Amino acid sequence: MSLNSKKYSRRSVITFLSGLIITVCSKTANAEFKAGEPFRDRFQTYRQTFRIEPDPEEAKRIVKNIIKGRELRENLISLNAPDIAENGNTVPISFSVNCSMKNDDFPKTVHILVLDNPFPEIAKFHFTPYSGEANVSIRIRMRTSSNIVAIAEMADGTVGETQSYVDVTIGACS
Repeated sequence: MSLNSKKYSRRSVITFLSGLIITVCSKTANAEFKAGEPFRDRFQTYRQTFRIEPDPEEAKRIVKNIIKGRELRENLISLNAPDIAENGNTVPISFSVNCSMKNDDFPKTVHILVLDNPFPEIAKFHFTPYSGEANVSIRIRMRTSSNIVAIAEMADGTVGETQSYVDVTIGACS
């Protein structure tokens, strides 16, 4: 069958071309971000091009926005962090929420923030009653000596906050 003997409708040509364009663009977009790379690495080019300085007022606004004027529960969350971190690239921290993990006594979200980082929001952890325990150990990056803040938002609407100051010798996040 020759090309001249078969008629192609305008719709079939447009459908074929748009499918081809979508396929090529999606392969190009996927090639930029490899599987397993952290989400924040997408901003690395932006960070290197435009130096971002920490904004303490923005960090306070983020904390205030999470708490939303609610009264803080005492001894709800405990945060373990070193007093001194030799390298800001890997600062080990852990937190645990004092709750039963039954009914409404579990944290819906736990926020980890470093107030003097260019991007203060480090992580959010979501829990359900089926999580078993509400404790996590991670390593974070810190630009300079700062307070680490952990805020637990409970399923019943209450909130708890704790802070720990870490003295960083060699900073990261530049």
